[in-house]
Amino acid sequence: MSSLLSRIAVYSARHRALVIGLWLVALVGLAFASHAAGTKYTSSVTVSGSDSAAAGDVMSRSFSDTLSDSSPIVFHTDDGTLTDAEHRGVVEESLQALSQSPDIEAATNPLEEGSEAISADGRTAYTTIVPTEPLGDLSVEDAEAILDTAAGPAEGTGVEVEAGGQLGSAITEPDTRVSELIGISAAILILVLVFGTITAMALPIVAAIAGLIAGLSIISLMGHVLDVPDVAPTLATMIGLGVGIDYSLFIVTRARSARHGGMSIPDAIGHAAATSGSAVAFAGATVVIALLSLAVSGLSLITMLGQAAAVVVVVAVLASMTLLPALLGLCGDRIESLRVGRDRRPTLGHSPVWRRWGSAVARRPGIFAAASVVVLLMLASPVRGLELGLTDESSSPTSTTSRQAYDLLADGFGAGSNGPLLVTADLGSEPATGPDDPRLVRLHEDLSAAEGAAAVEAPRVSEDGTAALINVVPAGSPTSDVTKDLVGEARDEIIPAAGVEAYVGGSTAQQLDLADRIGERLPLIIAVVVGLSMVLLLVAFRSVIVPLQAALVNLLAVGSAYGIVTAVFQDGHGASVIGLDGAIPIVSYVPMMMFAILFGLAMDYQVFLLSRVREEIDAGKSARQAVIDGLAGTGKVIASAAAIMVAVFASFILNGDPTVKEFGVGLASAILIAGSMVCVLLPAAMLLMGARTWWLPRWLDRFLPSISIEGAPHAPAANAPPRPQPA
Repeated sequence: MSSLLSRIAVYSARHRALVIGLWLVALVGLAFASHAAGTKYTSSVTVSGSDSAAAGDVMSRSFSDTLSDSSPIVFHTDDGTLTDAEHRGVVEESLQALSQSPDIEAATNPLEEGSEAISADGRTAYTTIVPTEPLGDLSVEDAEAILDTAAGPAEGTGVEVEAGGQLGSAITEPDTRVSELIGISAAILILVLVFGTITAMALPIVAAIAGLIAGLSIISLMGHVLDVPDVAPTLATMIGLGVGIDYSLFIVTRARSARHGGMSIPDAIGHAAATSGSAVAFAGATVVIALLSLAVSGLSLITMLGQAAAVVVVVAVLASMTLLPALLGLCGDRIESLRVGRDRRPTLGHSPVWRRWGSAVARRPGIFAAASVVVLLMLASPVRGLELGLTDESSSPTSTTSRQAYDLLADGFGAGSNGPLLVTADLGSEPATGPDDPRLVRLHEDLSAAEGAAAVEAPRVSEDGTAALINVVPAGSPTSDVTKDLVGEARDEIIPAAGVEAYVGGSTAQQLDLADRIGERLPLIIAVVVGLSMVLLLVAFRSVIVPLQAALVNLLAVGSAYGIVTAVFQDGHGASVIGLDGAIPIVSYVPMMMFAILFGLAMDYQVFLLSRVREEIDAGKSARQAVIDGLAGTGKVIASAAAIMVAVFASFILNGDPTVKEFGVGLASAILIAGSMVCVLLPAAMLLMGARTWWLPRWLDRFLPSISIEGAPHAPAANAPPRPQPA
């Protein structure tokens, strides 16, 4: 592998014009194709085999394929009531425009006699639209066009028009540009401090941005053939920027060091690819495998999020293996131009500061290990109260149409109106003749008597009588325990007692089913990701102890990150600091995605440290000295890479989407903890184990393939400078 990567890098450096030209063509082509095709992501959540999925099947069969995607468009006035002649005309004109829209299958009239869709004070009303295709499949532009159709007649009339439900969520797409700029700016500052030259700093930034553009374009095109979740581009941006800059940082550092050690420019680039490039490829493969392992969840939402994130990681690795060497070859020795600060010759990273730190850990490894574990367990303690749930638009920025619609509905009809339950009865074997069917009457009465139900509409029977639909408005918000308890009571008690085959559907029920399914599958995901990562480390380092140490450190780091997310979001500690009004539920899929992402990314830093320690041992050093020198050789780069990743992830906390905030806090805190533990707990554990860290049974040694992550010493790069001997 190392010799192949070296040849690819040298070829890219020697034929830099060709490689850079091919990348430019690919970037322009992908960007043009994705722009021409438009964005098409989905916000729909379907949990196969769940109660809500069964309800959706009945609705699609007997009513409409898109009935479960119905969303409210809210009308409100502060001047008089909507039934006044001037305001009534505006609402009716909006309803007529919606009915003529090719994107709308049906729209209810809230002003007709007997309607329950107008508030008691007459100032707020809503029409429920049924789209011609699932709202989750509409682009942002299509969703905005629907709202513009409704809002057009109301301009300048004193009638406010806002979109709620899935329609409002589709319009309220998170804007990541500010976060991206802040993250890139922080990365630039850190790279300048690490490299000391502006030219060297620019190379990882260019490679990372090129990889990110290509990756996001591919994900955008994937959205037209697969159900890519709407949060996937934001998550991919966070990961793509972080790994793209980090991977390039390792390679550029090694290339500059080799060049100053006496190698020619092509040999220095090849040496960097054979050593740090091999570690980058292995680390990237670890992240990709962890992300693709999410497929065992059996949930399309989680699987597609993992695949979308894996795309940007693969592209980032390809950019660091081809585009970056071409840029290094283009710059040549000019990479040392535009210096900032004192003139320093770059070295392999054997920092005196980190050598002293390694020596301090080596003197008291037990104390450092015990203190680290205690701190991590304290940070992880809130995770005992972790509950998976769902967020609603009440935590979105007040400037968004979805939040304004939420507030208007909550004020006019109660918070439960933002998440109605669609109780769907399957009457296929014994069709009903009308809403007065005894089974439906009993079901309606029992639902109305439920403590958590604020309003229950009369049963609506399909034309063929094979299904009925009852709209239930909970007394609490979609995220409240009242709504959750009502769903459970309806499924476990009310429906069985009514003697009818019925299911609870709607977006709120779907999210609750998703949370339950993820809670069931999370242990499996953890087992698969940890198991595969340990197998990779076992093969790479030919040790039974190394994978166990790495897995333990990562599990403690991820647990600590879970604890921080629980404390900030679920318990509300410091929530106002990050732009929230208070405590909010933890979105069900955030912990699962966090685990796969963090276990892969945190493993990167361990791979770089372990590979350097292994290299020192192969050079004949003692286990103790190898840990000290390995930490001295990688500590600065690992700390810089972790700082960049933390800055990138933390910048997304500024995003208005609460789910993105949860990812930002979780990923940033986890990388900070994981990077710190790689420089404290992992070296302490290796020092405590000594030479036993690298123990491997003979019978297992015969079966494992032999690979070397950093290429040397089995295949040293050509013209490699002599290794400096320790004093």
